[in-house]
Amino acid sequence: MKFKSMFSIWVAFFLSGALTNAQSQQAAFRPGEVIVKFKSDVSTASIDSVLSNAGIQIAREFSDISVYKCTISGGKAVHTAVAECNADPNIEYAEPNYIYRTFKTPDDPRFSDLWNLTIISAPEAWDLQTGDRANIVGVIDTGVDLDHEDLEANIWKNPGESGDGKESNGIDDDGNGFIDDYRGWDFINDDNNPNDDNDHGTHVSGTLGAVGDNGIGIVGVNWEVSIMALKFLGADGSGSLDDAIGAILYATNNGAKVLSNSWGGGGRSQALEDAIKFANDNGVLFIAAAGNAGTDNDSSPSYPASYEVENVIAVANNTSSDRLSGSSSFGKNSVDLAAPGTDILSTVRNNGYQRFSGSSMSTPHVSGAAALIWAQYPGISSNQVKIRLLGSVDESPPTPEKSLPAAD
Repeated sequence: MKFKSMFSIWVAFFLSGALTNAQSQQAAFRPGEVIVKFKSDVSTASIDSVLSNAGIQIAREFSDISVYKCTISGGKAVHTAVAECNADPNIEYAEPNYIYRTFKTPDDPRFSDLWNLTIISAPEAWDLQTGDRANIVGVIDTGVDLDHEDLEANIWKNPGESGDGKESNGIDDDGNGFIDDYRGWDFINDDNNPNDDNDHGTHVSGTLGAVGDNGIGIVGVNWEVSIMALKFLGADGSGSLDDAIGAILYATNNGAKVLSNSWGGGGRSQALEDAIKFANDNGVLFIAAAGNAGTDNDSSPSYPASYEVENVIAVANNTSSDRLSGSSSFGKNSVDLAAPGTDILSTVRNNGYQRFSGSSMSTPHVSGAAALIWAQYPGISSNQVKIRLLGSVDESPPTPEKSLPAAD
């Protein structure tokens, strides 16, 4: 399958890009909350003692990566609590509960020409493969319009839960810790209704997997796929670090092969990196938007796209002329490829269709391509899928100051 892209071909090794203290303090975070990881040899009793002395309490545990979300008492400033925790020899790291946001730039209403699928040669790919619902793609976003006419047939159904996704029995049938999670999970409200109240997640989902050959609306990169709705961004397009971690761990533990992440903007988080590493250790690809700042991610990292984890693929935004959008972030060493992301027609809520722009729209093209590759070659590893993606990009004339890999 061909994704037209923009720059010379690179296999990005990702810069570590740790934020300076000044940069970290500029990133938005949840007041009164901190993320903490204790060293592996610290006892439960010691954990309780350390937290009590620091004036913080456990509010949420992520046992897969031994990380805690904690609340701060007594009006102590977040950065003060973080500094005190990081000075404690029992604590591996502490950091603010950063806030992340969508990378969408909304534009005009419906656009009737799916130029993006033509430029990536999707029709040629469909001669060989149109997708398989056995492949689960976790859309970590604002949720999905679960009843959209062009998406409903491709919404993931949890085989371990009874019911049809619209009725609840109040029982955690599959014992995964989530009651009645028929079609994913809402990590903001901690319930089983990950419906979209923003449009962003629905738009992303349409690009990667709007049902094909059904006589309705548009078609996604995959005609058939299982879209796992994982809501961690709210109606305003923002969400917190702890909910992002929860979504990644849920998707990984419930069979997703690809995670589509059209968001970013928080500070560099070790806990988020640990969650991405957990996904990597379980053979899950993590596709992430490079960002819309128009800056070089080599020198100004954008997270989560800039983490140096093997399963991360960072995606920039190309226009219909097969050139990098002026608003797209880039990076010769930190961005892997570019995919269509400008004036992309896709699904929105209430059976609607609109065009949006941004690296958010580029990301699901690559997430969808990864799922399509897995449909064609179901036995290969996540690293082999990544090699196929990066190895098939088109080399386009580079812009010297913006050289980065291209999407194929």
